[in-house]
Amino acid sequence: MHVDWTVACAAADPWVVVPWSRKDETICYIDLRAAPERLEQIPEAAQYPCIAKALRRWNQPDTALFTAKCDIWNYPAKLFDAEDLPGFDYARGSYIDLLPIDPEFFSSFAACERQLRIWTEIARSIELPASRCEWILRPSRIMPSHLQPSAIAATKSLSRDGFATSLYVWGYGSSQQSAVSAWAAALESLIEPVLRIDRE
Repeated sequence: MHVDWTVACAAADPWVVVPWSRKDETICYIDLRAAPERLEQIPEAAQYPCIAKALRRWNQPDTALFTAKCDIWNYPAKLFDAEDLPGFDYARGSYIDLLPIDPEFFSSFAACERQLRIWTEIARSIELPASRCEWILRPSRIMPSHLQPSAIAATKSLSRDGFATSLYVWGYGSSQQSAVSAWAAALESLIEPVLRIDRE
């Protein structure tokens, strides 16, 4: 797998805010740790088994993180950018935002950056040449008073600022379907590695 990472914590960079909702409130944050039965209300999870599998696993009670948001997109080679892999006609991309449950871990830039580097090294050992992933560390804000009762909301009654990691995954192929297959394989290969959290 081709792998990269970056830190996007400048003043103008976007924040990962939990909870969130569209202006028209048609789509919003769902606390899957508190309400796992609502997984199929997330359109991407309802349509793609690999997204459902990742969200289900990463939000289980035995994990040290939770997810905030995800999205999926397709595009042809004529829209590839400099980071895309050459020699392919199609790409499928996605992202999922990952946040630590532990308040001290969440608020520590050093801990979150160290975790990002660990994930990067693990991903580089995965042999999937038609795929790519990128880990981006971002500023984040959690407002527990707006969440349903869960391990997330139990820590404090006030908002907390810290850091989240956006995991981007791409698959490439000679057809849309082969790109989707490469993407799904790449995302599934990262499900268990993402759970290897360094708490030191």
